[in-house]
Amino acid sequence: MLRLIIMLPFLIALVVFVVYNGSSTAMSVPGYSWQTSPGVVALISAVVFFLLGALFVWFAELRQRRRARRAEQTIRGLEAQIAELRGQISGLAAQHGAVPAGAVAPSGTVIAPPAAY
Repeated sequence: MLRLIIMLPFLIALVVFVVYNGSSTAMSVPGYSWQTSPGVVALISAVVFFLLGALFVWFAELRQRRRARRAEQTIRGLEAQIAELRGQISGLAAQHGAVPAGAVAPSGTVIAPPAAY
């Protein structure tokens, strides 16, 4: 929505410029010349630069998506390791009949060491 609010005045100014500059004028670029209105040239250049900007944003977004996918894969791997370690702790506790001090219970809570008398 914010992009539309920022872009709208520029679009209105472009349309007003195109409407008020409809008379044909000689245009030239080194090695080439043609007859057209300045409004049409402004409109075509606006469309070209809009598409160029959209292309740059698209490439930046692809890079961000790739980073996000890698981060999600890393998180899944780390969560699997945490689940495996919790299982090992539970297995050790069941095997020895006691829970080591500072161990993490399967529910995710840290088990406090027994109080010293």
